[in-house]
Amino acid sequence: MTLAPTARRAHNRGVQICVATDLSTSGLVAVNHAMAWAEAHGAKVRLVHVVHDPVLAPALSNDVPGDVARAGEALDEIARRAPVTCEVDVRTAEDLSAEIVKAAEGSAYLFVGSQGKSPFERLRVGSVATAVIRHSTVPVVCCPHPEQAG
Repeated sequence: MTLAPTARRAHNRGVQICVATDLSTSGLVAVNHAMAWAEAHGAKVRLVHVVHDPVLAPALSNDVPGDVARAGEALDEIARRAPVTCEVDVRTAEDLSAEIVKAAEGSAYLFVGSQGKSPFERLRVGSVATAVIRHSTVPVVCCPHPEQAG
């Protein structure tokens, strides 16, 4: 049975999707895809940004409180312009992918962006998106970097 658009929105009321963004180009692509999906399906969006807080090497952290404030301001602006209801969630963690997976718990979907790294780069520095896909308990929509999209 196919639902009419208004019935679909009513059917999905209360559904939340999560989008994790680092505010990069590919992260913002994921935000755009999540907003479009949420608008089409009448869902709410949780905008998540995790600031890296290196517990074992605090000297490597630049300005964690400043980074948190700047990310919060950027996500607040995205939420203000969004066509759907948004919740802003800025966190700090040493393990970015584990924190993103935790933030997405209870969501219908998790949208993330992919930086388009080569296999060698992923091996050398890892990939947050790959780790999220491997460990998430909710379905993950991985949006490619614009240069990788075909």
